[in-house]
Amino acid sequence: MRLLKAIKSGFANYINIHGVASRGEFWFWLLFVTVLLCITLIIDGAYLGPLIGNMSGQEVMAFDQDAPKWLSIITLILLIIPTITVGMRRIQETGFSKWWILLGLTIVGLIPLMFFFFKKGKKPAKENP
Repeated sequence: MRLLKAIKSGFANYINIHGVASRGEFWFWLLFVTVLLCITLIIDGAYLGPLIGNMSGQEVMAFDQDAPKWLSIITLILLIIPTITVGMRRIQETGFSKWWILLGLTIVGLIPLMFFFFKKGKKPAKENP
């Protein structure tokens, strides 16, 4: 799956927890989310953080830790649900229950989740004509 197709699929299936997501779709979606969050952090640190901080009466320099990061927080809130649903569809494609995603709430649970995310999916049954 190509990057743009994975991004379109991630947004088109924003709250869809049924169906499956291929490895390519999942990893391209995570790449998109990571790059977008890095870009928003840079924008927040360089421009918006000092602008908003100085407007509120504080002396805020570029890339200051105390600078507000509103754009990054809004982006994270908007992308958390589709990221979880893509993960659920990815786990379902490997043949396990999509609710295994709840293991991510624990630190130790990230290890089996990585197994699910890297595992090759089940091959679809071939139809006889």
